[in-house]
Amino acid sequence: RAEMERQSRAAAVAGPYQVLVIPLLAEGGRRDHVDRVLVVDAPESVQLERLMTRDAVTREQAAAALQAQASRSARHAMADDVITNAGGVEELERQVAELHALYERLAREKAALIPPSPRPHPSPLPPRRERE
Repeated sequence: RAEMERQSRAAAVAGPYQVLVIPLLAEGGRRDHVDRVLVVDAPESVQLERLMTRDAVTREQAAAALQAQASRSARHAMADDVITNAGGVEELERQVAELHALYERLAREKAALIPPSPRPHPSPLPPRRERE
C-alpha cells in the first residue's frame, strides 16, 4: 500500500491520470484506492506459451503457476476495462490509444467536479503602518 501511494504521488505530477501496476489486485480483492481497474488479458493458451518461454518451464509448471492466480473470470469481473494482448503490436496500440482517450476525458471530468482550492482570505488584521 505504501508503494502504491508513493507511485501515485510521483505520477500525479506527470499527467492527468495514473496507471498503477498491481499484479495481485484480483487476489487481494481491494480496489477502494483506485477509480478504475484495467486488466490486460490473453487467452490461457497464449499465457501458457508466454510463461514457458519467459521462465523456461514446462507446460505443467506454467499451468500450475496460472492455477495459483485469480481466474480470468475473477479478473474480468473486477475490471472496468480490458485490453486483450493476444495479437500484434498494432492491435495492442489501438486498444491503448482508445483507453488513453477515455482516461483523459474521465480525468478532465473528475477535475471539473473538484472545487478549486480556496484562495487565502485577507488577513483580519489591519494593514501595518509604515513607520515615519
